[in-house]
Amino acid sequence: MLKFLDLFRKSKAGTRISADKGIFQHKYESFKSILAGNNRALEIITDLEHTFYEDKPFTMAYVLAQSEILIGEVYNIAEDLNTLSGGKYPGLFESAERIGVAILSELERKKKIMTTGLVLPLKELGRERVSEVGGKAANLGEVFNRVGLPVPQGFAITAYACQHFMEYNKLPDLIESKLKGLDVNDTENLVRVSEEVQALIFRSVLPPDLEKAILQAAEELRQSVGPDVRLAVRSSATSEDSEASFAGQHSTVLNVTPENLIHAYKQVVASTFNPRATFYRRSKGYLDQDVIMSMACITMVDAKTSGVMYTVDPNDSSHAAIMISAVWGLGVSAVDGSVATDFYQIDKKNRGIEVLEVARKETLIRPDIRYGLTERPVADELKTMACLNQAQIEVLVDYGLKLEKHYGVPLDIEWAIDQEDKLYILQARPLKFAGEAISQPVEGLEKEFANHPILLKGGASASDGVASGLAYVITSDHNLLNIPEGSILIAPQTSPRYVSIIGRVQAIVTDVGSVTGHMASVAREFRIPTLVGTGTASATIPHGEEITVDVRNRVVYRGRVEPLLKEKKKINPMKGSPTYKYMQSALQKIAPLNLIDPKQHNFKPAGCQTIHDIIRFAHEMSMQEMFRMSDDLAAEENIAVRFRSSLPLNIYIVDLGGGLSADPAAREVKDEDVTSVPFKALLKGMTHKDVQWLGSTRMDWSGFTSILAESVFRDPQKGGEMGGPSYALISSNYLNFSSRLGYHFVTVDTYCGPTINDNYITFYFKGGAADIQRRSRRALLLASILKKLRFKVEHKGDMVKGELKKYDQDIIQDKLDMLGRLLGAVRLLDMVLSDDGQIDWYVNEFFKGNYTFQPPISPQSRQ
Repeated sequence: MLKFLDLFRKSKAGTRISADKGIFQHKYESFKSILAGNNRALEIITDLEHTFYEDKPFTMAYVLAQSEILIGEVYNIAEDLNTLSGGKYPGLFESAERIGVAILSELERKKKIMTTGLVLPLKELGRERVSEVGGKAANLGEVFNRVGLPVPQGFAITAYACQHFMEYNKLPDLIESKLKGLDVNDTENLVRVSEEVQALIFRSVLPPDLEKAILQAAEELRQSVGPDVRLAVRSSATSEDSEASFAGQHSTVLNVTPENLIHAYKQVVASTFNPRATFYRRSKGYLDQDVIMSMACITMVDAKTSGVMYTVDPNDSSHAAIMISAVWGLGVSAVDGSVATDFYQIDKKNRGIEVLEVARKETLIRPDIRYGLTERPVADELKTMACLNQAQIEVLVDYGLKLEKHYGVPLDIEWAIDQEDKLYILQARPLKFAGEAISQPVEGLEKEFANHPILLKGGASASDGVASGLAYVITSDHNLLNIPEGSILIAPQTSPRYVSIIGRVQAIVTDVGSVTGHMASVAREFRIPTLVGTGTASATIPHGEEITVDVRNRVVYRGRVEPLLKEKKKINPMKGSPTYKYMQSALQKIAPLNLIDPKQHNFKPAGCQTIHDIIRFAHEMSMQEMFRMSDDLAAEENIAVRFRSSLPLNIYIVDLGGGLSADPAAREVKDEDVTSVPFKALLKGMTHKDVQWLGSTRMDWSGFTSILAESVFRDPQKGGEMGGPSYALISSNYLNFSSRLGYHFVTVDTYCGPTINDNYITFYFKGGAADIQRRSRRALLLASILKKLRFKVEHKGDMVKGELKKYDQDIIQDKLDMLGRLLGAVRLLDMVLSDDGQIDWYVNEFFKGNYTFQPPISPQSRQ
């Protein structure tokens, strides 16, 4: 419609509008601005919806920026409508402000850190204090104080203490400026910025009151435990161990003396901004303000053996088994995947051992006599000995079941057994698992896929799935920045540092690692197929080889095995995060359409509940103001005329010149009065004998409310029309047709004349009555049909835009004829399309002329 004024000037306007020509053109400037703003606003809404439902990470900065632009567009629309109408709708500004403020307040709200003590003893903690001390510290208090199981003594340094430290050094604004606009998928820049932020933290000093509180708590612990007390300073950030596990993303500093405690504190705080934690946080939808570093400072356990216990199979929640991984010494190497671990699988019901795999353990980790950790060789007699005996397994299982019963969810538990054989719980958090039962490995695959040699067989399924790509084999000190998009990472061991590149890989295969390690947890959260503990993957799989990884069957094939590569069920890794929830809440104030019928009492500015309502109201009122369609105006004041036809549509026409042959004084026109070439072509398609506007389609009503109901199917001969008013601006060679049918909106703008270079069609469609998935399917169907009609198409969510340029007049008329048929054919298909697989059939049937999409009648049915 942007070409309207040029076309208007070219046309020889008839007497129908000549008296009001100057006024009409003046009003049209505001009208044109409303329509352009309407389209821009709807495109932003579509973009936000598409982003939210696309199951890909997005940032709060993007949501906020788009929302601000959208609110700005709506204010402009309200201003243009009041200019057009002479200030009839001042209440629209109030509605725009009310809704806009609600949206921005939702998106800009800051996380409030409760003012608490700087340090809290473990004996005062429980789950209810998770916002003060984070999940790890709160759960340790819960395990000891409520469940009554042994944990190391210690204290927590609170989230408020971290905020105090940051503000004392004026770090929040500095850090925000460095992280602003950071693309976490640009690994090189991510590493650079992370190092800069961490350097700021290390150069900072603790406020005197915080330093005093920490050292005093350490001294009290020394007096309780003894002079040689050593501490494990473990990250316990707010948001850890919640919807997102943050497994292995933040630092834990072990074997810390009280004298080194302040430095260890800054190490852990700085780890909030290491590359992998920043990537994980942004990818999972957590703002920097959502992750404030608290920490648990607990006495070191001089472990004889340590490990991890899952109270359910993470890849199959229906499998009633407990899984335990164990190593000699400290459990660092068990959780980071750097060594082979013993593996035990215990039946939950009878507590019998189902699987026992004893690894060869060459090294162990012990506390150094001075500071930090040291790696030592395992004694020869212990290398192939199981780390746990039957009695220890029974105690572990008993503890695991007690904790699972208390929490009411499957758990990921870290544990250690000291030199006196006392078992301690070091951590208990909700287990992240696939949540769906999977089939058992299949035998005989070598024969089934004989054309694809098996390169590797074995290992453990850490994260289920199948993927194909080029193998990228790395060594332990390899620079991760070079890993290409879409590759399959082959590595000697699992490592939390791979998190920063997890968005670039299709799958992960390692020589060493366990199902219970941190990397395995993160891989399951991101749904990255991961096969660990294969023993020889980095030596066996050639670098650059195209491979297919089948984690369920623990097989790696040469080549791309298409039968295995089913489309993955999409899952948004951000689901449940603060950013996801904020956007979901904001969309509820943006996208729903409540104002449908202009005749309803709530169709007024005060009735607008969402941004979409304001857009809808302004569009309807601009049409009425533009064409002076209000019921209280005298007939002689109307520019528009009513169009009477067999179509169940309430159509009004403005003839800009040469579009109608009727008497200029006529208030109604019929089909035979239309002389506009493009409008006649569109009407030809809309009134095609095989297009059925009345009656229902074969609807699938499941999953949504039948919003259109009977009013949509009323017989036009009995005085009813489908949807609201439709408007056509026409001349001899121009048409702009705008129609709202129930919950969807369509515009056809076209020039169809003898000069090829002037000819074009633009088609715009958005909305529907069904849920977003069904609306999007109909939009995909429309896009597919438009492409076959040679339109240049843009499709996003439930919005479709098509454009066709520079075809001769006959071809433009043919395309408009097909568009007319299309409008009638797809009007309710959003209620029918329940599966993407149906779309090809509907496209083919449309081009066969089956515009009602009725299935063929079988010979038996005819009989």
